[in-house]
Amino acid sequence: MRTRLVIISIWLSGGKKHTRTVEGVFMELSRKQIKRGIILSVSVSIVALLLVMLLTRENLTLKTFTRVRVSYLIAAAVITLVFWTLKTLKLKVLARSLGGRISFSKLFSIYVASAFVAHVTPSSSGGLPFMVYFVHRERLPLGKSTALSVFENMSNVIFYMVIAPVLLLVWGNHLHLGSVITRLFYIAVVLVIIFIIVSFVLVFNTHLALVFVNWLTGLGLVNKIFSRESLEKFKNFIETEINYFNQGFQLLIKKKKQLVLLIFYTILYWLFYLSIAPVLLLGLGLKVAVPPVILAQLVFNFIQPVIPTPGGSGGAELSFAYLFKFMVPGPLLGVFVALWRFFIFYASLIVGGICFIQLVQGTDYLN
Repeated sequence: MRTRLVIISIWLSGGKKHTRTVEGVFMELSRKQIKRGIILSVSVSIVALLLVMLLTRENLTLKTFTRVRVSYLIAAAVITLVFWTLKTLKLKVLARSLGGRISFSKLFSIYVASAFVAHVTPSSSGGLPFMVYFVHRERLPLGKSTALSVFENMSNVIFYMVIAPVLLLVWGNHLHLGSVITRLFYIAVVLVIIFIIVSFVLVFNTHLALVFVNWLTGLGLVNKIFSRESLEKFKNFIETEINYFNQGFQLLIKKKKQLVLLIFYTILYWLFYLSIAPVLLLGLGLKVAVPPVILAQLVFNFIQPVIPTPGGSGGAELSFAYLFKFMVPGPLLGVFVALWRFFIFYASLIVGGICFIQLVQGTDYLN
């Protein structure tokens, strides 16, 4: 939320260049904040993992940690690389559809670096703005860069809206979530759908969006803070970027081959992403029904964005342990959660951190 407000404030203060607006947004993330985010996310994650292991320490020995077979760890590493690749291919399809010419290697770096930023910012909020900024630096207009990031995320949300409720109805009893948590999950799904509909109406209906902007800029408090000239610049900026966004959407809809590829890569991405947990369970010598394992991960991914810590650390480990406590024996639960967290969180934290350093060199991102 803070980064969005910074965009507005920079434009209202009369920024000289369009690009400076984007750079100005990300100056809010300093080196100190990145370091603090890394320390906080890793330390909270480790404490949560230790807590899970302490709570399930009965019969937990050093042999428990060596129980997982190396071949399955290698398989999990390969799967992780595959779903990173599939995510990059999705971005490549979207960039091409929107008229961008961005190399696969550059998009791969942007994606894993944005994952790193998400891991070290509260509620994983920094990842999408980071992606928008660095895609924009590859000569794609800001509105289209935003469209690329939003469409990529929307494809995931649509997948959730279709798959998660159906699986929860069919196999929800395997998770032992209880009626209250199940109800809360469905309420959250409904709220997300409403939010998506309202957002799309505002974005694709330029008239309604401008009515909203006119209302916002007409507020007495806003007029006291910013000059009329700055408010006019802001309104023009919003109108221009909505038009770019709409153009991007129209381009994507017209290119049916790219749209089919986007759907195909989205399905493949989630198939590989959701296969990490089953592979690790097999590596630990456990045989668990696949549908509940898939459902537990979907429920977790729906919950994670609302966890306020950087990268969802702490809450991610504890909620994942809770979802799997009826499927994984106590002594193995902590080991399983630690292994899963390594491939889902620590791997992209490390690789993304390296790509992040490479990308920000020569930019004003950390000034």
